[in-house]
Amino acid sequence: MATLKGKAIRTKDLDLRDTFWPDAKDRFWDRSKIDGYTTVPKTMPMLMRAMDELSKGKPLGATYFALWCATWDNGFVRLGRSPDLAYASGFTGARGVRNWQERMEILERFGFVEIRESAGQKLGLAFLPNPNVVLLGLWMRKRQHTSGVLSPAGLAGLQDATMSAFIERAIDIGANDVVEEHSRLVALAAGPPATSAKAAPRKRAPAATAGKGAA
Repeated sequence: MATLKGKAIRTKDLDLRDTFWPDAKDRFWDRSKIDGYTTVPKTMPMLMRAMDELSKGKPLGATYFALWCATWDNGFVRLGRSPDLAYASGFTGARGVRNWQERMEILERFGFVEIRESAGQKLGLAFLPNPNVVLLGLWMRKRQHTSGVLSPAGLAGLQDATMSAFIERAIDIGANDVVEEHSRLVALAAGPPATSAKAAPRKRAPAATAGKGAA
């Protein structure tokens, strides 16, 4: 549901748009009138940039976006037509499908995609969990890392500047999933609040009993 702030911005944008493009209402792509669409989070450009940083030299953004556009607002994709998905992701030629499969395996390693076999195909079905939450989890894992090898490999490539821009954008658009998950992860990293040990109540000394009389 749109917030009051979002509605106000939308109204102002429409007024400004129609001032310079009076016929825009009849010419823009309107999902309320046109079928064949999926909802895309406004953080998607930042998500795709972060994915590319995680897998240096083997960009993941285009592959992920092609998957997202293959869903029906349910985070689920049938991968049977892999040549079509590979082509939509930018891979062609004899190794097109193989390169796409490699990107899918990397996306799965980072948790952006969960894959199940189907009808004898290793890449049969795919589920796309909330990418905002997945990315925040990866970033927190990198920030908490102190020694040893980062796992999964590639986390070192994730830039703090990208994450700052990602969170700033999320706040601007009112992405409550990002705000809530970020707060949860920060609190989790901080650990339980320190509790001051209460001093144990002092026991009273037993009252002295009177003697039974002098001998």
